[in-house]
Amino acid sequence: MKWIKERLDEIGRRPIELARALGLPPARAYEMIKGIRRIQPDEIGRVSAFLDWPESHVVALIDGRATSKGGKRSPVTARPPIPPPGGRARVALTGEASREGRPDIPVWAAAQAGEDGALILVPDPVDYIFRSERMRGVRNPFAFQIVGSSMSPALEHGDQAVINPALLLRPGVDCVFIQQQRDGSFLALVKRLLRQTADSWHVRQYDPKKDFDLPKKKWPRAHVVAEIRRGGL
Repeated sequence: MKWIKERLDEIGRRPIELARALGLPPARAYEMIKGIRRIQPDEIGRVSAFLDWPESHVVALIDGRATSKGGKRSPVTARPPIPPPGGRARVALTGEASREGRPDIPVWAAAQAGEDGALILVPDPVDYIFRSERMRGVRNPFAFQIVGSSMSPALEHGDQAVINPALLLRPGVDCVFIQQQRDGSFLALVKRLLRQTADSWHVRQYDPKKDFDLPKKKWPRAHVVAEIRRGGL
Protein backbone atom coordinates (compact mmCIF):
# COMPACT_ATOMS: atom_id res chain seq x y z
CA MET A 1 0.00 0.00 0.00
CA LYS A 2 1.99 2.88 -1.36
CA TRP A 3 -0.05 5.44 0.53
CA ILE A 4 1.18 4.10 3.89
CA LYS A 5 4.83 4.61 2.89
CA GLU A 6 4.07 8.07 1.49
CA ARG A 7 2.33 9.10 4.69
CA LEU A 8 5.11 7.74 6.90
CA ASP A 9 7.65 9.74 4.90
CA GLU A 10 5.46 12.84 5.16
CA ILE A 11 5.14 12.73 8.95
CA GLY A 12 8.69 11.58 9.58
CA ARG A 13 7.87 8.16 11.01
CA ARG A 14 9.35 4.72 10.33
CA PRO A 15 7.71 1.39 9.51
CA ILE A 16 9.13 -0.14 12.67
CA GLU A 17 7.29 2.50 14.71
CA LEU A 18 4.04 1.63 12.93
CA ALA A 19 4.65 -2.03 13.77
CA ARG A 20 5.07 -1.16 17.45
CA ALA A 21 1.92 0.97 17.43
CA LEU A 22 -0.03 -1.97 16.01
CA GLY A 23 1.60 -4.55 18.25
CA LEU A 24 2.89 -6.43 15.20
CA PRO A 25 6.25 -7.95 14.29
CA PRO A 26 8.09 -5.51 11.99
CA ALA A 27 7.91 -7.97 9.10
CA ARG A 28 4.09 -7.81 9.18
CA ALA A 29 4.18 -4.02 8.92
CA TYR A 30 6.46 -4.24 5.88
CA GLU A 31 4.07 -6.78 4.34
CA MET A 32 1.28 -4.24 4.87
CA ILE A 33 3.28 -1.49 3.15
CA LYS A 34 4.10 -3.85 0.27
CA GLY A 35 0.42 -4.72 -0.12
CA ILE A 36 1.03 -8.37 0.78
CA ARG A 37 -0.94 -8.09 4.04
CA ARG A 38 -4.30 -6.32 4.28
CA ILE A 39 -5.05 -4.01 7.20
CA GLN A 40 -7.38 -5.88 9.53
CA PRO A 41 -10.66 -4.25 10.71
CA ASP A 42 -9.46 -4.03 14.33
CA GLU A 43 -6.27 -2.26 13.20
CA ILE A 44 -7.95 0.59 11.31
CA GLY A 45 -8.36 2.79 14.37
CA ARG A 46 -4.72 2.44 15.41
CA VAL A 47 -3.48 2.98 11.84
CA SER A 48 -5.62 6.11 11.59
CA ALA A 49 -4.33 7.47 14.89
CA PHE A 50 -0.72 6.73 14.01
CA LEU A 51 -0.98 8.33 10.55
CA ASP A 52 -3.09 11.20 11.95
CA TRP A 53 -5.90 10.66 9.48
CA PRO A 54 -9.65 10.17 10.05
CA GLU A 55 -10.76 6.55 10.11
CA SER A 56 -13.14 7.24 7.22
CA HIS A 57 -10.24 8.34 5.06
CA VAL A 58 -8.16 5.26 5.88
CA VAL A 59 -11.14 3.02 5.08
CA ALA A 60 -11.58 4.85 1.75
CA LEU A 61 -7.89 4.33 0.98
CA ILE A 62 -8.11 0.61 1.78
CA ASP A 63 -11.14 0.29 -0.51
CA GLY A 64 -9.47 2.31 -3.29
CA ARG A 65 -11.99 5.15 -3.05
CA ALA A 66 -9.50 7.87 -2.07
CA THR A 67 -5.93 9.00 -2.55
CA SER A 68 -3.33 9.83 0.06
CA LYS A 69 -3.77 13.52 -0.77
CA GLY A 70 -7.10 13.60 1.02
CA GLY A 71 -6.99 13.26 4.78
CA LYS A 72 -5.96 15.56 7.56
CA ARG A 73 -2.32 16.59 7.32
CA SER A 74 0.03 17.20 10.21
CA PRO A 75 3.13 19.36 10.14
CA VAL A 76 6.18 17.30 9.31
CA THR A 77 8.15 16.75 12.47
CA ALA A 78 11.38 14.84 12.42
CA ARG A 79 11.41 11.87 14.77
CA PRO A 80 14.57 10.98 16.62
CA PRO A 81 16.04 7.67 15.52
CA ILE A 82 15.25 4.69 17.71
CA PRO A 83 18.55 3.63 19.23
CA PRO A 84 19.47 -0.04 19.14
CA PRO A 85 20.57 -1.89 22.27
CA GLY A 86 23.41 0.01 23.89
CA GLY A 87 21.76 3.35 23.12
CA ARG A 88 23.78 4.10 20.00
CA ALA A 89 22.25 5.42 16.79
CA ARG A 90 24.62 3.31 14.72
CA VAL A 91 25.78 -0.22 15.38
CA ALA A 92 29.45 -0.79 16.01
CA LEU A 93 30.23 -3.58 13.56
CA THR A 94 33.62 -4.48 14.96
CA GLY A 95 35.03 -7.06 17.31
CA GLU A 96 35.14 -4.41 20.06
CA ALA A 97 31.40 -4.60 20.63
CA SER A 98 31.59 -8.38 21.02
CA ARG A 99 34.35 -8.18 23.61
CA GLU A 100 32.23 -5.78 25.63
CA GLY A 101 29.40 -8.30 25.64
CA ARG A 102 26.88 -6.42 23.50
CA PRO A 103 24.96 -8.04 20.65
CA ASP A 104 25.89 -6.07 17.53
CA ILE A 105 24.90 -8.13 14.48
CA PRO A 106 21.67 -6.55 13.16
CA VAL A 107 18.80 -8.90 12.38
CA TRP A 108 16.92 -7.55 9.36
CA ALA A 109 13.15 -7.82 9.09
CA ALA A 110 12.13 -10.65 6.75
CA ALA A 111 8.81 -11.56 5.16
CA GLN A 112 7.80 -14.14 2.58
CA ALA A 113 7.42 -12.68 -0.90
CA GLY A 114 6.55 -15.65 -3.11
CA GLU A 115 6.10 -19.38 -3.46
CA ASP A 116 9.68 -19.81 -4.71
CA GLY A 117 11.15 -18.95 -1.33
CA ALA A 118 11.62 -15.27 -2.15
CA LEU A 119 11.93 -12.97 0.82
CA ILE A 120 11.57 -9.27 1.44
CA LEU A 121 14.51 -8.13 3.56
CA VAL A 122 14.40 -4.73 5.20
CA PRO A 123 17.70 -3.36 6.58
CA ASP A 124 15.88 -1.84 9.56
CA PRO A 125 17.01 -4.02 12.49
CA VAL A 126 14.34 -5.77 14.53
CA ASP A 127 16.90 -7.26 16.88
CA TYR A 128 20.64 -7.66 17.48
CA ILE A 129 22.49 -10.92 18.11
CA PHE A 130 25.86 -11.82 19.57
CA ARG A 131 28.84 -12.74 17.43
CA SER A 132 30.27 -16.23 17.49
CA GLU A 133 34.02 -16.70 17.55
CA ARG A 134 34.13 -17.10 13.76
CA MET A 135 32.32 -13.77 13.28
CA ARG A 136 34.69 -11.72 15.43
CA GLY A 137 36.26 -8.91 13.43
CA VAL A 138 33.90 -9.38 10.46
CA ARG A 139 32.80 -6.05 9.02
CA ASN A 140 29.13 -5.35 8.28
CA PRO A 141 27.59 -8.74 9.00
CA PHE A 142 23.82 -9.10 9.15
CA ALA A 143 21.27 -11.80 9.85
CA PHE A 144 17.69 -12.61 8.95
CA GLN A 145 15.13 -15.31 9.60
CA ILE A 146 14.40 -17.99 7.03
CA VAL A 147 10.74 -17.89 6.01
CA GLY A 148 9.38 -20.91 4.15
CA SER A 149 10.70 -24.41 3.48
CA SER A 150 12.21 -24.19 -0.02
CA MET A 151 15.68 -25.02 1.38
CA SER A 152 14.64 -27.70 3.86
CA PRO A 153 16.41 -29.64 5.34
CA ALA A 154 19.54 -27.50 4.86
CA LEU A 155 17.77 -24.40 6.19
CA GLU A 156 14.45 -24.74 7.97
CA HIS A 157 11.64 -22.26 8.48
CA GLY A 158 12.56 -20.17 11.54
CA ASP A 159 16.31 -20.69 11.27
CA GLN A 160 18.48 -17.61 11.37
CA ALA A 161 20.98 -17.07 8.55
CA VAL A 162 24.06 -15.06 9.51
CA ILE A 163 25.86 -13.40 6.60
CA ASN A 164 29.56 -12.62 6.30
CA PRO A 165 29.88 -10.33 3.24
CA ALA A 166 33.64 -10.94 3.09
CA LEU A 167 33.49 -14.70 2.41
CA LEU A 168 34.33 -15.78 -1.11
CA LEU A 169 31.60 -17.42 -3.15
CA ARG A 170 32.30 -21.03 -4.08
CA PRO A 171 30.33 -24.02 -5.36
CA GLY A 172 28.47 -26.00 -2.74
CA VAL A 173 27.73 -23.19 -0.27
CA ASP A 174 24.37 -21.71 0.64
CA CYS A 175 24.07 -18.08 -0.38
CA VAL A 176 21.60 -15.22 -0.31
CA PHE A 177 21.06 -13.60 -3.72
CA ILE A 178 19.84 -10.03 -3.55
CA GLN A 179 18.27 -7.34 -5.67
CA GLN A 180 17.57 -3.90 -4.23
CA GLN A 181 14.10 -2.38 -4.50
CA ARG A 182 13.25 1.28 -4.99
CA ASP A 183 11.99 1.65 -1.41
CA GLY A 184 15.32 0.54 0.05
CA SER A 185 14.24 -3.01 0.85
CA PHE A 186 15.72 -6.08 -0.82
CA LEU A 187 14.19 -9.01 -2.66
CA ALA A 188 16.21 -12.07 -1.69
CA LEU A 189 16.53 -15.77 -2.49
CA VAL A 190 18.45 -18.24 -0.34
CA LYS A 191 19.73 -21.10 -2.50
CA ARG A 192 22.77 -23.38 -2.83
CA LEU A 193 25.32 -22.14 -5.35
CA LEU A 194 26.35 -24.89 -7.76
CA ARG A 195 28.43 -22.79 -10.13
CA GLN A 196 28.51 -19.40 -11.77
CA THR A 197 29.17 -18.00 -15.21
CA ALA A 198 29.75 -14.45 -16.35
CA ASP A 199 26.00 -13.98 -16.71
CA SER A 200 24.27 -16.20 -14.17
CA TRP A 201 24.26 -18.08 -10.89
CA HIS A 202 23.36 -21.77 -11.24
CA VAL A 203 21.60 -22.69 -8.00
CA ARG A 204 19.69 -25.48 -6.29
CA GLN A 205 16.71 -25.51 -3.97
CA TYR A 206 15.48 -28.59 -2.09
CA ASP A 207 11.72 -28.35 -1.64
CA PRO A 208 10.63 -28.92 -4.30
CA LYS A 209 14.04 -29.99 -5.55
CA LYS A 210 15.14 -28.19 -8.70
CA ASP A 211 18.20 -26.57 -10.25
CA PHE A 212 17.88 -23.31 -12.15
CA ASP A 213 19.70 -20.16 -13.21
CA LEU A 214 19.47 -16.70 -11.66
CA PRO A 215 20.60 -13.97 -14.09
CA LYS A 216 23.25 -11.76 -12.53
CA LYS A 217 21.71 -8.73 -14.19
CA LYS A 218 18.63 -9.25 -12.02
CA TRP A 219 20.44 -10.67 -8.97
CA PRO A 220 23.74 -8.75 -8.89
CA ARG A 221 24.64 -9.40 -5.25
CA ALA A 222 25.37 -12.68 -3.55
CA HIS A 223 26.67 -13.38 -0.04
CA VAL A 224 27.64 -16.61 1.70
CA VAL A 225 25.55 -17.85 4.62
CA ALA A 226 28.34 -18.08 7.20
CA GLU A 227 26.25 -19.55 10.00
CA ILE A 228 22.86 -21.14 10.52
CA ARG A 229 21.36 -20.67 13.96
CA ARG A 230 18.68 -23.31 14.31
CA GLY A 231 15.35 -21.95 15.39
CA GLY A 232 16.89 -18.49 15.60
CA LEU A 233 19.09 -19.47 18.57
